[in-house]
Amino acid sequence: MAGRKANSVYMLMGQIFGKAGLFVSLMIYSRILDDGSFGELLFAVAVGLIVIFLSDMGATMLITRRIAAGSPMNRTLSSAIFLRTGLSMVTVTTVMFAGWAAGYSSSQLTLILLVSTGFVLDGFCETSFAVFRARGVMVYEAIARAIHGILGVGLAVFAWKTGQGVFFAGGTYILREIPAVLFVYAVLPGKMSFRINWSHEVFSSVIPLMKAAIPLGLVGILFAAGERLDGVFIKAELGDEAIAAYQQCIKILEALVLIVTPTLLPGALFAALCEAVQTSWGKARERIAWMTELFLVIAIILIIPLWVAEQNVLRIVWGNEFLRGVSPGELRSAFRIVLMTLPVAYIFHMFMAVMISLERQRKAVPLVAMALIIEIILFLTLIPTLGIVGAAIAHLVLLFSVAVMLSWDVHRKYGPTGFTRGARRPAIAVLPSFAVLFLQPFNPIANAAVSLAVFIAVWLMSGGIKIIPRRKPLR
Repeated sequence: MAGRKANSVYMLMGQIFGKAGLFVSLMIYSRILDDGSFGELLFAVAVGLIVIFLSDMGATMLITRRIAAGSPMNRTLSSAIFLRTGLSMVTVTTVMFAGWAAGYSSSQLTLILLVSTGFVLDGFCETSFAVFRARGVMVYEAIARAIHGILGVGLAVFAWKTGQGVFFAGGTYILREIPAVLFVYAVLPGKMSFRINWSHEVFSSVIPLMKAAIPLGLVGILFAAGERLDGVFIKAELGDEAIAAYQQCIKILEALVLIVTPTLLPGALFAALCEAVQTSWGKARERIAWMTELFLVIAIILIIPLWVAEQNVLRIVWGNEFLRGVSPGELRSAFRIVLMTLPVAYIFHMFMAVMISLERQRKAVPLVAMALIIEIILFLTLIPTLGIVGAAIAHLVLLFSVAVMLSWDVHRKYGPTGFTRGARRPAIAVLPSFAVLFLQPFNPIANAAVSLAVFIAVWLMSGGIKIIPRRKPLR
């Protein structure tokens, strides 16, 4: 069993390889597919990510807890595998029927089926990762993620060199997962002594497992729907090219969110948060204040250079055709709103972790549902008038409203959360920093450098250095 730091590193490296592989492969497809085909592919990916949530219902997190607490691995994992099998079949069938009923083209339905099947296979890997996490041997998760990340890039390069089209791109989501699944399910019996249990007892435990996982699953489903429904409304109102333009911004945001979750927050900080909650609310409040300041500083440092170089970043990542038929002004506004979503996303994930550490995840379900309703109303009202800028605003409001409601629920139950104390220094430092960005006294590179320097200097002088861990002196 590896230590906490080693497992955090393994989780970080695995996520980097997996997510970066998906991101780089999309960068390649953006250059070899026309705007409409690339938009169809990104829409299928968005639907596939909903499928992976619906096929799990929060069971993976639950069985991780149970196995770590001593539940029999064979019986617990077998129940989860059977549950995922049933949910996957129902989910994919429902998604395909819904797409057919909505009048999607046969090519779009084929892409959705290909990509969704790949995400279903990825889901079976995710279920097995619960064992690796519970047993503290996450190196195997890192290897599996690296396999499908590297293979995804390799297949995209092959498509580029041989002139393959959008259906090959969709099929790569299946091809990249097959070796990863084979690796994982070779490790389980070989290293974990896992043998699938076909007993009546295991089958009868599937429904209780699903019932126990429903609160976490509902939160995941609602939040995933909130993050993916934008594609449905954009497709209906603006077409596939607009989906491609908007999703280019969202994919960059998702890559930046990766820095905090599912890497830094669950890998290195969640256990300490749980320990603080068990000690006292005062300790938990200190931990929340520290994480708030850390996450906001990370977010602002990332936002500043991207804010200045927004179109250059989009061109470098997605190619010269990055506009996808959208005006430069509209895409610039959407991208900057998406960037402002980053600190809100970090705080949302932090308060969701706080709710789980307090075992109040059931309370999060109606809060996320309320935020989703607000987002849908904004989609209906803003997208027809503001285009993809309206979708970006609605997405920001979703995350902001959920974060506020989660923090309010914790404050109402336990008192001050520590968020305000943690946000004070970054808020003070960001004001003169963003003044430089808006006044633009120099060229773009100098503006970014000066703005970043001002933020860091003001933050450190106001006491920010206190949150940086210091090594204890050797005796």
